[in-house]
Amino acid sequence: MRIAWDPGQLITDKARQLSASQKALKDAAVQFESLFLQQMLKAMRDTVPESELFGKRNAEKLFQSMHDEQLAIEMAHAGGIGLSDMIYRQMVMYVSADD
Repeated sequence: MRIAWDPGQLITDKARQLSASQKALKDAAVQFESLFLQQMLKAMRDTVPESELFGKRNAEKLFQSMHDEQLAIEMAHAGGIGLSDMIYRQMVMYVSADD
């Protein structure tokens, strides 16, 4: 007998059981982690010395900031550094479980 088991299904089933308030809290926690990661990336980039070899490079700086923003969003949705999970676990007890 062969059994098809999908470990991702457990995560999907658990996500379906969340109330609307809990889902909103989860989304807010992920957005907060994304913002935190974006600020962290900006601070890391600010430590790198700039060269005046190619001029002011305003367009490059704009592109880098947009890239960092999108990178932070993707990192947060992929699990990030675990900040959103910690925020969610701390705050979920204050959110209604039945909407």
